[in-house]
Amino acid sequence: MARKKKRKGRYRLGIVIFMSFFILMISFFAYMTNTTLEEVLEKKYPDGIVVHQEQYGESQSQAQ
Repeated sequence: MARKKKRKGRYRLGIVIFMSFFILMISFFAYMTNTTLEEVLEKKYPDGIVVHQEQYGESQSQAQ
């Protein structure tokens, strides 16, 4: 009788790639939801940035 070889406990490559991609996507979306663009730009350019206000057109018309 032929003996069956005992299978070693190996991870399948496809499962490892899928899980690593899944973890990467979760961490990316968590970062994107918890940080704002202004925070990132202030860290990168501490001297100051130009931030356009939503009421830009209204404030100019009120000033005139």
